[in-house]
Amino acid sequence: MAAHCEIEAQNSWPQKLTTQQVMRSVQVGERIVGNKNTCRTEVRETSDKKGASVTIRETVCKDEPIREPVYAQRSVTERVDLNEATRAQHVRACTADALARGMFANLR
Repeated sequence: MAAHCEIEAQNSWPQKLTTQQVMRSVQVGERIVGNKNTCRTEVRETSDKKGASVTIRETVCKDEPIREPVYAQRSVTERVDLNEATRAQHVRACTADALARGMFANLR
């Protein structure tokens, strides 16, 4: 049902692409908002001077920064479809109408 409506909308309102300036949030950097302590334990087998097996357990901890992206509004050039909103509106209306009329009921 939605496919039928989408095809109908595409035929009635084909893509009309243009390039225009739009405002978008763009990541411009990041900031450190805190630290987290991360620890890792390593276990290794070795032997002592007498040749006996010895297990060495070593825990290494370090502070790692917690980073958060920083965004700013920037004017960017984008390709936009001027008919996209009209097509979407047609698909919604067509789908609602088809459901109301019981069309495609056998597909449910």
